[in-house]
Amino acid sequence: MAEEIEILGYDHRGLSVGMGPHVALVPEALLASEMMEVTQDGAEQWASAQRSELVAAITALVKGAVPPAPFDGVTLQAEG
Repeated sequence: MAEEIEILGYDHRGLSVGMGPHVALVPEALLASEMMEVTQDGAEQWASAQRSELVAAITALVKGAVPPAPFDGVTLQAEG
């Protein structure tokens, strides 16, 4: 079964997304490069449309690799 992305929230840093036990931050700069005006709704719609790319990016990060651009700015958040 394919991993699912869960939208966890949006703030000034960017969009937090979860995949299983992992939480990643899609930075505001990446969102701004992908849309004219970044809003919470817009960021969530963008993440839904980019689901497979976000799964690949988070999977790469978990394995210690760097995701391909433009997802190379996505970072894993510390657990806890």
